[in-house]
Amino acid sequence: MASDPKKVKAAVKEGGKKGVELAGCADMGGLEFFTTSMDTADGDLELLQMAMDAANKEVDPADEEAKGGSGAVGKMLLSSGDKQLALMAYVPADKVGKINASEWMKGVLASVSGEFLEGDDKVAKGRSVGDGESKFPLKDKDTCQAASVNYLKEKGCFPQGDAEEDDWVPDDDAGIEW
Repeated sequence: MASDPKKVKAAVKEGGKKGVELAGCADMGGLEFFTTSMDTADGDLELLQMAMDAANKEVDPADEEAKGGSGAVGKMLLSSGDKQLALMAYVPADKVGKINASEWMKGVLASVSGEFLEGDDKVAKGRSVGDGESKFPLKDKDTCQAASVNYLKEKGCFPQGDAEEDDWVPDDDAGIEW
């Protein structure tokens, strides 16, 4: 499936753009791990790998448009197609002490009874195959997205909002006149 040059080009382009976005978000918000979906890979693990490689590629300052640059960011990419949901996790070497890619993948796949394909502490691949009756890749993608964020929260690697922050009421010392 990945031999179609148009699909390869689209997956690499989306991966490069997503890499720039993730690197920017990490720089601004301090997030070290992200979970996001990739549309153009269409559930194909080979295309998803190409998108991941493009996202992690060093930014070439000579390029007109920045692409990649998120190699320092841990990420899980999800791509649903008609037949399966493809998942790929990447953890930079300096973050392996916080998150193990294979454990992260297995934790997420457990939420949909998915299949762990291969992995180590830095990279892992998995999939969830639809049956067309009660198991659908698109639905599994949403479940896996939530499971991934929950896994990161459990490991202390995803910021949790403080409900009291939103309810701030200025007191007399705040210098605000009503």
